[in-house]
Amino acid sequence: MTKRNSRREIRKQTRILALIIVGLIVLIIGLVVFQLTSEKAKQDAKVVIVLDNAHGGDASGNQGIISEDEYNEKVIDALAAKLEAGTDYTVVRTHQDGQAMAVSTRVEVINNAKADLVLSVRCHDGMSPNFTNTMIFAQPAVSKYHAGSVAFAKALEETFQAKEIACTTGYFYNHPIKAGYFQEHLVPLDDETDYQEETYDLMNAEAPVVIVSQINVNSQEDVDAWATDEGYEQIADLYYKAIRSVFK
Repeated sequence: MTKRNSRREIRKQTRILALIIVGLIVLIIGLVVFQLTSEKAKQDAKVVIVLDNAHGGDASGNQGIISEDEYNEKVIDALAAKLEAGTDYTVVRTHQDGQAMAVSTRVEVINNAKADLVLSVRCHDGMSPNFTNTMIFAQPAVSKYHAGSVAFAKALEETFQAKEIACTTGYFYNHPIKAGYFQEHLVPLDDETDYQEETYDLMNAEAPVVIVSQINVNSQEDVDAWATDEGYEQIADLYYKAIRSVFK
């Protein structure tokens, strides 16, 4: 073989090797992009559930036989564990245990999370004549997310009632009496009147929101039934079942 032919053969082999290397690089890049796209698709396919403790930190909520914020934390921790055990849900908390956070900031967290559903857990103290059992509040008809909120509220109501837990489902408003004074205005779920009255600020979030006033912190019966390790698990399981029934 002449020197010219030898150099030609070397250049040919070099081009082939370069093509192989380029092909491998393109293949590796393609695999990486595919993996990243697949992971993002998996994440996007998950239902985003935002869990909200109505209180925390210095803002500990209603005080009685138990502290409202501590009860809420236990329930949310138990529910989060159930949701995170599977692959269907992404769980976001508006704030961590023991942390106080303004409602406006919690609404920002919800909006940034692009939540599919928001569950806010709270308690009452029995001082209000209208709050006598578990109360389930949905977003009023004027809300863009009314339908989704009502669907979850009804699912919760059915799940609770199946376990013979007394509950009332509807809408909450602050009815103005005079300057600086309001009266609780509760209406049933089938009343979609636009009362043009203020409701819970959390209801302004850009997602279906349901607020549950779970127990009376001054009721020994409620505390004995639900403020135990077994009770937290049981109520979290009911929330979980209601969520799964909505996102079949």
